[in-house]
Amino acid sequence: MMSQFSMDAFFRLASRFRKQESGSTITMFAFAGVVLIGMAGAVIDYGRVTKARASLQAATDSAALAAARLPSKDTAQLRAAANKFFVANTDSIDGNNIEITDFAFQESTGTVTIDSSGVLDTSLMSVIGIKTMPFSAKSSAVKEVSGTVEMALVLDNTWSMSESAGSADSKITVLKAAAKSLVNTVLASGGSNVKIGIVPFADYVNVGTGNRGQSWISVPADYSETKTTTTPAVPYTCTTVSTKQVCTKGAPKTCTSYTDGVPSTYDCTPQTCTTQPVTPYQQCSGGTPEKTTTTTTNYKWFGCVYTRNSGTTLLLPDQTTTTLYKGIQQTSQTCLNPIVPLTTNKTTLTSAIDGLIINSGSYKPSTYIPDGMVWGVNLLSPAAPFAEGAAYDTANKLPRKALVLMTDGANTRTFNSDGSHTNASSTTQVTKANTDTSKVCAEAKAKKIEVFTVAFAVTDAAAKTMLQGCATDAEHYYDATNAAALAAAFQAIGQSLTSLRLSH
Repeated sequence: MMSQFSMDAFFRLASRFRKQESGSTITMFAFAGVVLIGMAGAVIDYGRVTKARASLQAATDSAALAAARLPSKDTAQLRAAANKFFVANTDSIDGNNIEITDFAFQESTGTVTIDSSGVLDTSLMSVIGIKTMPFSAKSSAVKEVSGTVEMALVLDNTWSMSESAGSADSKITVLKAAAKSLVNTVLASGGSNVKIGIVPFADYVNVGTGNRGQSWISVPADYSETKTTTTPAVPYTCTTVSTKQVCTKGAPKTCTSYTDGVPSTYDCTPQTCTTQPVTPYQQCSGGTPEKTTTTTTNYKWFGCVYTRNSGTTLLLPDQTTTTLYKGIQQTSQTCLNPIVPLTTNKTTLTSAIDGLIINSGSYKPSTYIPDGMVWGVNLLSPAAPFAEGAAYDTANKLPRKALVLMTDGANTRTFNSDGSHTNASSTTQVTKANTDTSKVCAEAKAKKIEVFTVAFAVTDAAAKTMLQGCATDAEHYYDATNAAALAAAFQAIGQSLTSLRLSH
């Protein structure tokens, strides 16, 4: 509909012409011409402003969606992103002073609201005094989770995460920032409709000491072993020494050893030793009485569990309830941070991520991915060991279950027939660990769990192939070669688990 201003102006002009009863025939023709021009102008200019308004609405919608898509909650950053899209989509609009007039972001609802306007210079309607026609648009975009989401973050916290991520920060520091951003994005979009859990993994997985006594685990009581050792008496004796060892170092040499793929160097300069004669002398020793020594060794459960297996066969999640997980009695801990079950509490999750560690004293853990995947599925399962998850949906919509596996390297450990782990000393053992990882991935996908995999600065070709095959499809695999790529991968995963909709 033509604006009231345009219609009123047009009819006022027409009324003035009708009142000139003494006008000549020429005046009447002029009046008719003006009327015709005005009518034509109204049609043409109204069509132009209608088209401009529709284009402005589309540009405003795009800008609102672009801002809502960002994980940031900083209004200035969101407005900058919106303005970038707005400018790019308004270049061809017929009009002047096209701009965003108001921008607002409501963090509690995740809603971005944009007002915009422009002015159109009229063509034929200018003859009746209507020089410009304003037009405007308004749009609101909401970032939200569709239905319910349950997500398990299976995060590598092995010693190799101490290395640089191609920047001043270590890999574990970069991971913490990316993981917290992902948590913030998904939780902010879904509120109570989202549950997230965390499975840190390395040599073993820590299920939490609070689960001792649960029906799915077997943990013996902590215990101590006391040994008494008797050292016999050594008589005082003397011998005559007439030679000595003289050693000389060769050319300096440095050797390299590896812990979870991380190199460290040490001095391995060779020595040449010879025996040379010396003036004979007496060398005496002994004269010590019998000695009895008593030592006590304490064995404790720190939350670590063995791989659940039958001989050399890995037992998959939910495969059987008769074989229990076995707690590891140790003198010192060989698993790090405990699992965080599914929760809606952002503080619990971000605190756990901030607290991730990659070593404990001299203990520098290696990588065994199958255990991480097993416990990721366990976290999402509606049954024990953890039962916070809802029942599986064959369409994976209510709820939508997602597992995010992030690792920075290949498997460097293998499990033994008792479920314990040792360093993988052969290609065959590494291949076996990769195959077991793939089996758990296949089991997760068979349960319709959406599997995302992120290879963080992984250089091993076999490991990359395994991670690609583990993902739900090619779009669920991310090859993050550096810190920026890891952040982008986690951001993309967060966006894929949320949806955007225009609310106005």
